[in-house]
Amino acid sequence: MTNANTSSEIKSIITRAMEQNPENKEIIKAFAPIIIRQRELADQPFTKKLDCSLIDKNKLKAGVPVSRQIDLCLAEDSLKEIALSLASAVKEGMPKLTDNIDKISGLIEEGKINPADYFKTAADGEEKAADGWAEDLKISPSNTSFLISLVGRVVLEKRAKEIMETLGAFDWEKGYCPICGEFPSIALIEEEGGKRFLHCSSCGQDWRFTRISCPYCEKETRQDMEYFYVENKTQEAAFICDHCKKYLVTLYRAGKLFARDMDVSAISLIHMDILMQGKGYEPMSICAWNVLS
Repeated sequence: MTNANTSSEIKSIITRAMEQNPENKEIIKAFAPIIIRQRELADQPFTKKLDCSLIDKNKLKAGVPVSRQIDLCLAEDSLKEIALSLASAVKEGMPKLTDNIDKISGLIEEGKINPADYFKTAADGEEKAADGWAEDLKISPSNTSFLISLVGRVVLEKRAKEIMETLGAFDWEKGYCPICGEFPSIALIEEEGGKRFLHCSSCGQDWRFTRISCPYCEKETRQDMEYFYVENKTQEAAFICDHCKKYLVTLYRAGKLFARDMDVSAISLIHMDILMQGKGYEPMSICAWNVLS
């Protein structure tokens, strides 16, 4: 699919989401330019590919995600252009952040911030690079982390596509993502057969997972698990686990008439996040749109 087709399709999905969820129109509208830009950038593969021969399918079967087997961000990856492109999208959707984002963008252009450093995990558990930049360069830590996390989504989505094209199908039975190891942000239950698919907003990967277990704690006690529904919205729900006190917004697909973007769907269900967090549950995955306190 070309960038033009990608942009056209995602714009149609976003427009339909705002029409179907008018109460959440403003937050969908704010994230729209970001998601459109992320999808366009993710369609452009990196010049250097990963050495996928290092990925052990036996380890995958045992529950070891790809991110714990090989580095998904290479030294050769140029993230500066991705960061600056996404900075422009953030300003378009969230103009109140313009001054802070401009300052961060300037530091990236000057080479004082290297986005790749954000993805390097120190062995001794030191704070992430964003916190160090904020202290040394006097910039907003939350805005810096926000922008660089958006870059991370593009990097990981590119790599997830590359990995899946190379590996093909493989066994995976965990509730966390087989690519990056993060927990899902939303689930989709198919109308035919009732299969549940989990979606990772960190890398865009989808995978099938049993409906009788909690993805987060893997407990199978039915008395501790249930679905919460909003009246008159039977296609929207939140999976609740009283064992770990986590929830997962869930969408029921009624047919396959329209294309879907699972991140747009997750943002469209922000009212479910508000309800569940108000009841004392926490999301399985922290996303930029579901941090409500």
